[in-house]
Amino acid sequence: MKSSDIKVGIVENDESFKNQILKTLESIPEIGGVFHWESAESFWEDEKGKSLDIIFLDIMLSGMNGVELAGKISARDPEISKIMLSNMNSDELIYESLKNGAIGYILKSELKDIADVVDTVLKGGAIITPTIAFRVLNSFKQKDYSGEFKLTPKEKQILDEMVKGKTIGRVAEFLKVSKYTVQHHVKNIYKKLNVHNRAELVRKASDIGLLP
Repeated sequence: MKSSDIKVGIVENDESFKNQILKTLESIPEIGGVFHWESAESFWEDEKGKSLDIIFLDIMLSGMNGVELAGKISARDPEISKIMLSNMNSDELIYESLKNGAIGYILKSELKDIADVVDTVLKGGAIITPTIAFRVLNSFKQKDYSGEFKLTPKEKQILDEMVKGKTIGRVAEFLKVSKYTVQHHVKNIYKKLNVHNRAELVRKASDIGLLP
C-alpha cells in the first residue's frame, strides 16, 4: 500500500471535537483521504466506509453506539482498524470494545498526537492511553478465576475446611460424612486444581480466588 492510498474515517457527533480531529488528519501527508460521519447509521449506509484503513469511532453516539458499530464493522470489514474515542473509562465499555474488534481505546482528554496513533496502527500496533492501560492491567490483577475450576458446593466446603488446617478425619467429623467420602472429594479437588499436596492446594486456591 502506498502512503497516498491510506484512507481514514471518523464517526463523531461532537462538532468541535470532530473538526479538530479532521483538521489534524487532513494535515498528515501519508493520508490520502479523510471521511467523516455524524452517526453509526450514516456510516453504515455509505459505501465509502468499506474502503477505509482506519476508523475512529466515538462511543456515545445517538442511535447505534460506537461499540455496536465496531462489532458490525468487524463482521463485515475485518481488515479495517477500529479505534474507540470516549470520555468514559468504564471497564465494561473497554472490554466490549476490545471484544468487538477494536485495536485502540483512547480517552479524548488524552488524545495528544493523532499522527503517532495512525503511524502505530499502520505498523500493526495497538493504542491504549495511559489511564485505560492502568485499568486494564488492574482488572487482570483482580480477576476471579474461581469459576473456571468448577468445584461443586461440597468440594468447595471441604476445601474451605482443609485450608483451615483440618485433617481429612476432622473434616469428615465436621461434615458428618465418612472419611472415605471426604477422601473422594479431596481427590477430585486435587485433580481439578492440578495440585499434589496441601501446600500447593492452599497456594493455588488463594491465587485463583477460591478462598474467602
